[in-house]
Amino acid sequence: MKDIRTKYVCIHGHFYQPPRENPWLEAIEREDSASPYHDWNERINAECYRANTAARLVCDDNKILRLSPNYRYFSFNFGPTLLHWLEHKDPWVYRHIIDSDKESCRVHDGHGNAIAQVYNHVIMPLANERDKVTQVHWGIRDFELRFGRRPEGMWLAETAVDRKTLSVLADAGIKFTILSPYQAASWRFIGKGNEWCDVRGGRIPTGRAYRYDCGDGKYIHIFFYDAELARGVAFECLLEHSSRFLGQIECRFESSRDAANDEPFLVNTATDGESYGHHFKFGDMALAASFVELDRDPGAEVTNYASFLSSFPVVAEVEIFENTAWSCSHGLGRWSADCGCHIGGEPGWSQKWRAPLREALNFVRDALAAHFEKEMKKLCNDPWKARNDYINVVLGKKGYLDEFLLEHLGTDPGAAQTTRMLELLEMQRFCLLMFTSCGWFFDEISELEAVLLLKYACRAMQLAEQTGAEPIEEAFLEILERAPSNAPEYGNGANVYLRKVKPAMVNKDRVAANYAIHSLVFPSQRQLQMYTYSIMPEREEDLGANPVPCLYGHLKVKDARTFSEEEFLYAVLHFGGLDFRCSVKPYAGKGDYGAILDRLQNCIEEQSTNQMLRVLDKEFGTDYYGLNDVFKDLRSSIVSEISKRTIGTYADLHRSLYQTYKPLINSLKQWGIAVPADLQVSSQRVLSEEADQLIRRILAHETEAPCSPDPWDATDFFFRAHIARLNALLEEAKSWKVSLQLEAVSRDLGKAAVESATRLIGSLKEKEAGRLFR
Repeated sequence: MKDIRTKYVCIHGHFYQPPRENPWLEAIEREDSASPYHDWNERINAECYRANTAARLVCDDNKILRLSPNYRYFSFNFGPTLLHWLEHKDPWVYRHIIDSDKESCRVHDGHGNAIAQVYNHVIMPLANERDKVTQVHWGIRDFELRFGRRPEGMWLAETAVDRKTLSVLADAGIKFTILSPYQAASWRFIGKGNEWCDVRGGRIPTGRAYRYDCGDGKYIHIFFYDAELARGVAFECLLEHSSRFLGQIECRFESSRDAANDEPFLVNTATDGESYGHHFKFGDMALAASFVELDRDPGAEVTNYASFLSSFPVVAEVEIFENTAWSCSHGLGRWSADCGCHIGGEPGWSQKWRAPLREALNFVRDALAAHFEKEMKKLCNDPWKARNDYINVVLGKKGYLDEFLLEHLGTDPGAAQTTRMLELLEMQRFCLLMFTSCGWFFDEISELEAVLLLKYACRAMQLAEQTGAEPIEEAFLEILERAPSNAPEYGNGANVYLRKVKPAMVNKDRVAANYAIHSLVFPSQRQLQMYTYSIMPEREEDLGANPVPCLYGHLKVKDARTFSEEEFLYAVLHFGGLDFRCSVKPYAGKGDYGAILDRLQNCIEEQSTNQMLRVLDKEFGTDYYGLNDVFKDLRSSIVSEISKRTIGTYADLHRSLYQTYKPLINSLKQWGIAVPADLQVSSQRVLSEEADQLIRRILAHETEAPCSPDPWDATDFFFRAHIARLNALLEEAKSWKVSLQLEAVSRDLGKAAVESATRLIGSLKEKEAGRLFR
């Protein structure tokens, strides 16, 4: 039985990142600003999501006492698109999050810490009713398939709310959501004759759940988070030490609880989950220490919203301010107007582009909705139900595609029908993604977030045209012309689209060119899967390197999302350095293949590069692909490989300098004479390179070779010899007063240690313990 005198505490983290995936590749390309990590998801994962799986608890001397799993204690929601990334990029963290919810269900009588979120973080009051329903349906279904249970609560993006959104939540069986106290208009105790109390300005008591009447006999519950506590976490360094955080929790309990009221009180707050480790370094540690202290306090209980709601009767009801959000003091202006909300920017900047951007995307949505409905009715009875059910296919769970096609296309769907339906549904998926809230949140239409929305729109229009729609891009650009850019080099949103979006567009012929260029550089590493595209080589001819390296072939490219397939001929030349030319054209038959091959072979026999170019111009056309058209990560690997080959002599020079002058420099050190800087650079490079190679050999050996349970087994000569040499290198580096550059291999070493620890936990085998503790 719950005690109403207990200090109930609920800390909620809203964990979310905007979907950063290239819409044509379904993958995040390298983001240089996130260095040394590949992208911002990877960086924030290391600093926050992974950190909160095992936050460090330390003593006064900063020695680690133990690790604490924060997800087992605090309430949270993860954006579905972020969970999708975690599932594929860090499955250990993903599994820990899922298991933590299961553990919290056990502790709280079936009420888990996790709640759902509208699918891709759209501002719900600005969405039409059909999109509202799909966003909620997709968010719930994603949650069910991941967490294995029905969600009780749902997070609204930016806590943006209106009556219709709450009604859609109630219709879907959602029991509660969380809002800012500044979104509450008035409240009263439930019962006839009770007066409404005006609480505008954030004055609503936040220690209880409130019932909200959605009409037609439906209602939903709302928790209002403590704004002072949230502000302290998000902006006022409350996470500098757990004592500050706990002191504020105690203060809020004592000052806000009505002791005369015979009612339980919930100290609760909600902030971006990234506060705990990313926005504030060591925030995860402050949170963990706070949970430990609260757990020791006999008068306190850490709980979650669903458990609290089920434990105590709801005694009050509320009215809200519609069309409001937690991060805009102007209603919903931040996502629709130049309301004055911004994050900085340059002096004189405005956000007048926001309204035209939304108008342009609304235009695309409405035009493509009409096309979708018309074309889908030729394939199935209920196009919009098919869109709602498509989330099962999007999540890629085994067997769901067959079930989906069987239900919506009939008993024996043909390949053409299947592809057409999937192209139409993918078009609608991108129509939903193009309203992700982050695109309006920041200051400039040419920045990453807004450009990504324009890419989603571009991909949606591309799919529409592939399924027979009339082009609407020209009308779309006319609206974007009215969206002023703060960057003089762009001028308006139409130019942003033409210069930053259209060049990024991907067709299957570009995928073929990527395969060809990559294969020419890495002949032994054929990429038969490039992101969401399958490559099926039919024939290939290596035409040698005289007069220039040339690869010629015939292949098929298949889109794994829609099963659409095309065949191409390609010919790629490498003129040296980073200068490539790849010509691609649709495959017209065996005769075409042989005729072009004969002409190219004649050019090679004549040793004529100019004649080869004339053949390519005539047979393929004058348009071609170069290194700039290669996908960013593949391009980086190609550049790295060519650079490695080119500067091999430079590395040899460093090694030669190091070996030649090593005796001299040892003498200089003995006499206390400073070592010349140029020779220090050489020593750092040579020693770092050898240490890197040694560690990689050790990792490879540990993976491939059988391991004794004894971590110091004297019979493993390979391990002992390599460790001895590694120690010698470290001592040598110290004597030269240089730091070894081992960032990349250090990450690989850490990953290997985590994988070994995970296997050890799962198996408790001595063999794995031997690997881990070497």
